[in-house]
Amino acid sequence: MQIFRYVSDQQDQWDRFVNDSNNGNLFHYRNFLTYHIGRTFNDHSLIFKKKNRIVALFPAAERIIEGEKVLHSHPGASYGGFVFKQLGYSDAEEILEIFESYCREQGFQRVFYIPTPALYFKHYDETMEYAQLWKQFNVVEDYISSFIDLSGNQEDVFNRMNKRKRRYVRQLQENPDLRLEWNKNYDEYYPILFRNKAKHKVTPTHSLEELKKLDQLFPGQLNLLMCYYKGKPIGGTLNFTANSRVVIIFYNMIDDSYPELQAASLQIWETIRWAKGAGFKYLDFGVSQLPLAENPLTPSKSLILFKEHFGSRNMIRKAMEKRF
Repeated sequence: MQIFRYVSDQQDQWDRFVNDSNNGNLFHYRNFLTYHIGRTFNDHSLIFKKKNRIVALFPAAERIIEGEKVLHSHPGASYGGFVFKQLGYSDAEEILEIFESYCREQGFQRVFYIPTPALYFKHYDETMEYAQLWKQFNVVEDYISSFIDLSGNQEDVFNRMNKRKRRYVRQLQENPDLRLEWNKNYDEYYPILFRNKAKHKVTPTHSLEELKKLDQLFPGQLNLLMCYYKGKPIGGTLNFTANSRVVIIFYNMIDDSYPELQAASLQIWETIRWAKGAGFKYLDFGVSQLPLAENPLTPSKSLILFKEHFGSRNMIRKAMEKRF
């Protein structure tokens, strides 16, 4: 087993491995790791090879945090961690052993990363997770995250929603003043997104220019659903196709001048219906935390309940760390 630091002329082989891997997704491709406008990262991604063939990847950046040199899950991506095809336990342990040796040699004081949840795996496999725990890579943060199971037919998925939500959706579908449209009108959408985030004293993860750039870099993998009331844009849902199994509701926003319309429910159902029709297995509904609370990992019970009304279930999204 050998370990190498990624260099830019390896992009093609990196991306091919992500595409063929068991748990690779949108956030692991090199274009996603480098699309940022006005934000730069000291990339320190790693490639693991055995008998000169890639067996794993580790997208990461080098950061200084509170005076510590940290190998950090790439800050420009939702998920990082180890990307692999099929690993036997011995190979998983060997990867972690040379990974730890490399980190020590490079002067890293700790490593921090966010593994891809099992939901995204083509084939369920916890070999690497067990190896990490055995090697004392510890879970240091956990978040409650919701997902919608798209199995069964469309009626099955609809009937898993709360009875009241089903009634709202049927009523909204009959409202002649409401119209949904899949389009690329980011200029209409972004002001709604920005105002919603500002209410919570945060800014969107992506700038308007970054969303447009991502849409160009990954054709067909960003899908924007806009909602119009009497011809005026009042909301939208932006979905990221992560891989062949999972699509993510990344932003679901409504202009708060129209709370009585309950248009968010219609947007979510249309996204569920679209994802089901496109052949995805799951819809990732994202985490539900209170980032401004004393403990930012505090679950948002109201948001969790809102998502459960659409038939979602909950999983744990983890962040892992090891100090050297």
